Amino acid sequence: DSLNFLSPDLHECNWHKNYTRSNFPFGDFDPVGVFCEDKVDGNILLDDYQYPVEFMMVNIRIANDLNGPLPTEIGYLMDCRSLMLENHLRLTGPLPQTMGNMAGLFSVALLLNGPKFGGELPSSLLRLKYLNTIQIQDNLGKNWSLPSNVQVGDVTQLERLLLVRNSFAGIIPPWIAKLKQLQTLDLSKNNFHGAIPEAIGDLSSVKYFNLLGNNLTETIPSSLGTLSQIDALILGE
Repeated sequence: DSLNFLSPDLHECNWHKNYTRSNFPFGDFDPVGVFCEDKVDGNILLDDYQYPVEFMMVNIRIANDLNGPLPTEIGYLMDCRSLMLENHLRLTGPLPQTMGNMAGLFSVALLLNGPKFGGELPSSLLRLKYLNTIQIQDNLGKNWSLPSNVQVGDVTQLERLLLVRNSFAGIIPPWIAKLKQLQTLDLSKNNFHGAIPEAIGDLSSVKYFNLLGNNLTETIPSSLGTLSQIDALILGE
């Protein structure tokens, strides 16, 4: 189906089609493409001529033959609240560092994308003030990794970091322990190796922590015993 994507004859808020379908966990109503909601009552807008736009979402979760790398210009979407890409087998390359300019971004979901898609997560993304959720799951690419150093600020609001079944490799970097609002940390079914950082014990808000199915050493840091809010801790192979 055509999503009117990038049509010069339509406002960008009109670059979508509305679907109604059973689509857990996102709900039955699924406006696929680029869509906007207004500041008055949350209705979906087709333009910004009558009402101001509260936020924009990019939701391309049906096969639409997207191919090549995500353009650096995606960073211009400073009002974008959510980015969802699913089942695009011809996407390639890493996420651009310019995503750090998407100041209003609240959630990122990248699911079931192709074998040439992936790379080191941009450190700029992980510094976004309002970002709440990163879900990167069941992608086929083999080049995923976390940056070795991220200057995490005190205002970072990230609560959910789910990197599940993506072939993430390398060590688990100590800067993750600086994500003080983190409640869910799921790094399961990847190729992380080395030790669990001792600093992980500083995640005072984490409730769910899953490292199942990695290549970590057997030494479990004693600091994990200080996770006072933990409900589920999964460390097995």
